[in-house]
Amino acid sequence: SVIIHKAYKKKGDKCTNKLECEFNFVIFNKTEQTLFAATDHIGIRSFYYYLSPEGFIFSSELKSILAVKKPPHHFNEKIIADLITTNHNGTTIDKDINILNAASHLYYDNHTSKPVIQKYWELKKRGKYRFTKDADWVNCLKELLTQSVKNRLITDKPIGLSLSGGLDSSFLAGIIASELKKQNKPLYTFSYVLPNGHKGPEKDEMYFINKMVHFYDNICPTFVQLPPEVGPFTNLSDIFERTETLCYPFIYIDKALYAAAMDKKIGTIFTGFGGDFTISNKGNSMVYEMIKAGDFKKGFYYFLQLKQRHNLSYLRGLKSLIADYSWLTQFYGPVIQLFKPNDQIPPLNKNLFALVSSKKSWGTGKAVKTGIVEIINSGIMGGALFNTQKKLSASYNMECTAPILDKNINEFFLDIPPEQFLLNNTDRSLMRRAMDNITPSEIQWRKDKAPFNPDFFRRFKQQKTEIEYFLSDTKFKPAHKYLDVEKTKTKVAQLFNQDISSIIPDLSRNTAYAIELVLFVDWLKSKEFIF
Repeated sequence: SVIIHKAYKKKGDKCTNKLECEFNFVIFNKTEQTLFAATDHIGIRSFYYYLSPEGFIFSSELKSILAVKKPPHHFNEKIIADLITTNHNGTTIDKDINILNAASHLYYDNHTSKPVIQKYWELKKRGKYRFTKDADWVNCLKELLTQSVKNRLITDKPIGLSLSGGLDSSFLAGIIASELKKQNKPLYTFSYVLPNGHKGPEKDEMYFINKMVHFYDNICPTFVQLPPEVGPFTNLSDIFERTETLCYPFIYIDKALYAAAMDKKIGTIFTGFGGDFTISNKGNSMVYEMIKAGDFKKGFYYFLQLKQRHNLSYLRGLKSLIADYSWLTQFYGPVIQLFKPNDQIPPLNKNLFALVSSKKSWGTGKAVKTGIVEIINSGIMGGALFNTQKKLSASYNMECTAPILDKNINEFFLDIPPEQFLLNNTDRSLMRRAMDNITPSEIQWRKDKAPFNPDFFRRFKQQKTEIEYFLSDTKFKPAHKYLDVEKTKTKVAQLFNQDISSIIPDLSRNTAYAIELVLFVDWLKSKEFIF
């Protein structure tokens, strides 16, 4: 806070151009009776504000404002569609409370009593990075990610990492462990695994996690196993208190990881979140990027590679590798949507179902570079996708940080030539090449990845009694107005009739969303919201 104060006194509102990592802050000028607030470039830390008759109220948590704001609180129903599609525009669960989006300044003058908001940064291609050798792109990625990690290691508290065994978290584990080794410090990792003696078709990532543990002698692992009775609807009111939002259905796993990290007194916990969207994406939209840039020869070369790798016909390849990212989708997209199963959307009431159907999930139908620019500049990346993690970790007295989301890495990503993601006929090529000597080769070149929540469907099915209670008891009637209750019951029955080995992620996840919504509305009712 001392550094930020000095930076503001020297640079004024331009001080945010010099700040790194995640931040938000408020500075009040007592002489001029003006207030200046700012959020970080990606919008990872929340800043809520409410213009009341008494003045300007702000906080990093909704509960602080709700404690001051006089009830009743008016529920913003549109937030349901925003949260399910992770496509929002700065609204909150309360119609009267707003959120300051990413990379924004807010000015408030006590004399005019009206906030003025300005963007101070946008993600865009700057042409800063230009290399002719493949190795230079790899080395630059390693340097930027290492610096991003080092910026977040300035703490006197233990460092943790959510380690899944995949490319992103393993790459981070290697960089963090190496940097902490120089300080003679351990890296504590936390991983969700299946219970001891588990019998069933589900597979976890214990094998690959142990590979990383054996590769670095200063990694201290914790394997988190949940009792069989814990599932997506266990103690959701506590999760709502911590996150203040409708959450993704497998948040109970993150909650268990953070609880384990708190036991180790972790101060900062790292996550590999963000890699799939940028530096370790599969590269499927890169053929379109080449063609869009006019490089037809290179585009056709990589089109043939991807077509063969994914075993696609020419027609299917043209659709999934080129047309799906172009303006052509506005013609055939709505037609395809008519024939898509409703499992893609939770069984909501007619109006909400139509609203969710009309809102594109972030990045849908976008080339990856276009998509990342859109979701970061709109505030969705920090505001909707990562914000829940940030709030949940804070409730366990630690900072959750995502170094891959760093603004410098995102700017670098936009300059990377498309072929760097496809070299050697390998998906995620840039990330894999950067992992040389940082992770075991078995992780570096692995092609499979078990889900983060391997036994989600099993745990969903084990909560049959609770689900039936939520859908039938009169206590939850106010929430039922947002559902197509009969359709929800039909989908639940369909799921219960499926064998545990069945793979139906969309149906189980979206049905879980609908049931969670029942409990979320019930929680809001206890907070004196009106609907």
